[in-house]
Amino acid sequence: MSERGLKWISGVVIAACLVSLDAATAAAADSLLQIEALLERYDTGILRTRSLIESLSVNQVMVEPQKSGISKRATAVLTYVAGEGMTREELSSKLSYPAGEYTLESLTGPELGVDEYSLTLNGTEEMEETLCYRVDVRAVLRDMHHFDGTIWISVVDHGPVRIVGEVADPPFPVTEITLDKSFGPYGDGMRLLTRHSGEVEVNLILGRKRGLRHIFYEDYSISLIKQS
Repeated sequence: MSERGLKWISGVVIAACLVSLDAATAAAADSLLQIEALLERYDTGILRTRSLIESLSVNQVMVEPQKSGISKRATAVLTYVAGEGMTREELSSKLSYPAGEYTLESLTGPELGVDEYSLTLNGTEEMEETLCYRVDVRAVLRDMHHFDGTIWISVVDHGPVRIVGEVADPPFPVTEITLDKSFGPYGDGMRLLTRHSGEVEVNLILGRKRGLRHIFYEDYSISLIKQS
């Protein structure tokens, strides 16, 4: 082949590579814009839900499966009042460990700021009979308040439908905290927590201990702030 022919082929190959690179760059930029737009709608919805609720009460049922096959249970009522926070009135308990602390934020789902999480949008799929965007997340801030995992966001109202993952950095002596949360619709575009299942592994002197707890939230009663 002549030198001119080789140069022509080289030019074609280089041009094709440049076109391919431009297309990949454009696709990456488009994906980034999509995830940023989705998260803006998601975070806006989370903050809107918190700002709309004047008061709230919900029945809480905790269940801890035991090796014996007989589960330990606890029941309580959570009550929230804007400006005053959340209280928990325990009605009964057979649990061996503390029930934890609760806030309105724990019922509405987490915010997903791009400065706190690395996020990847992986298309849409059905989750809990709801068409959702699937977003894989990894915490940039590595602490007990952030998580690594997957969140399914409703295509319709852009609220959380399900979250599965684990705490980014559990507090010592805990070595692992898994989480599996489901959220249900409650009108006005709001979604609130209906179930939170999680396993905790603790590294003790005598060995590691692992426990599973399911928490169910039933019969929400919600009063909204009147809009002027």
